[in-house]
Amino acid sequence: MRLSSNLTLAALSLIAAFVLTILSVNIERIGPEQAAYGNLCGPHMNDLCYEPVLKGGFPIAYLFDNPGISVEHQLSVGEDDLRAGALLLDVAIYFALILLAALAVRTRLRRRSA
Repeated sequence: MRLSSNLTLAALSLIAAFVLTILSVNIERIGPEQAAYGNLCGPHMNDLCYEPVLKGGFPIAYLFDNPGISVEHQLSVGEDDLRAGALLLDVAIYFALILLAALAVRTRLRRRSA
């Protein structure tokens, strides 16, 4: 029964980590990455205009605004740049934190009941 309990705890932690990662896209910040937001800059008005990019995700940003395709300064999963490595790293960080917290609580509860 202990193995099934550990697997259940790991599965619930993974689900919670995935949900927290998806919800963290609402934590938006700007820069320092830059992207071209037009071509009317420079002395001859034909150079690219670079601005800091809006990005979402916490602790590591995984969704970046793509101004040439999507609505500028607004994140959308279908249109903007999704960086899978950063997304998976966020899931791993949340998973580790949730699992460690759950194990600490379970250990503390077992010590109290003993």
